Amino acid sequence: MANLSALQVISTGIAIVFVSGCVRLFWLFLSISRPVRDPRIKYPKTGPSHMVVVLGSGGHTAEMMSLLRDVDPTKYIHRTYIISSGDGFSSDRAFDIETKIQSRHNHGNVSSVGEVYPATGKWEVKIVPRARKIHQSRWTTALSSLWCLISCMATLRTSSITSIVSPFDYPDVIIANGPATAVMVVLASFLLKLFGFAPIYKMKTIYVESWARVKTLSLSGKVLLWLRICDKFVVQWEELAKNINQDGTRRKVEWSGFLVE
Repeated sequence: MANLSALQVISTGIAIVFVSGCVRLFWLFLSISRPVRDPRIKYPKTGPSHMVVVLGSGGHTAEMMSLLRDVDPTKYIHRTYIISSGDGFSSDRAFDIETKIQSRHNHGNVSSVGEVYPATGKWEVKIVPRARKIHQSRWTTALSSLWCLISCMATLRTSSITSIVSPFDYPDVIIANGPATAVMVVLASFLLKLFGFAPIYKMKTIYVESWARVKTLSLSGKVLLWLRICDKFVVQWEELAKNINQDGTRRKVEWSGFLVE
């Protein structure tokens, strides 16, 4: 048998990597449209979970506070809030969210960041670089977005290492509602699963479009809907849902009324 040349070996290796990547990508998109269930976990999952919340600024954060009003801290015992650098408003609001969440279970006491309470678990704030600043040029936006994406991947990885649900266990769910950072966090979770760093059944993403978007999606919403990497995409206006789902081939977004108060 003739010896294989170096070029043939390299070509074969590239072909194997490419095919494996395509299969992994197909399987990942399939898990989004038809969730892949881990046989080791009973569904619906009733045990302790790790939740990641992306806080934007101003109205986005105010809406998220309303969305999280009924969160059960005895189930989501590890809660991670991701905010952009320089967003002191959202950092303060994270504490306000925890004050409301924990007040029902900790007899009026609120744990500090990183502190573990028997009844309500642990909460933390993670800061990532801002994806885009106001009036920032397109050229520098590409670089800052890439840096934000890398930081988001590192943050999700770090939060898995420090998880109190199970060591080295990636978050179970990610909730976002609009800011540019949300796109980076959702994309980061997708890439971590695509490259095999995280299990496909982890980091299920729920994107809730802002209440202010009545007829059209926000830029973040348009990007995430086009990428089709969200496990659940929710809008708050029936008219918007009908406009998006009007082709009838498949339901792209879900609507069940107003989610914020």
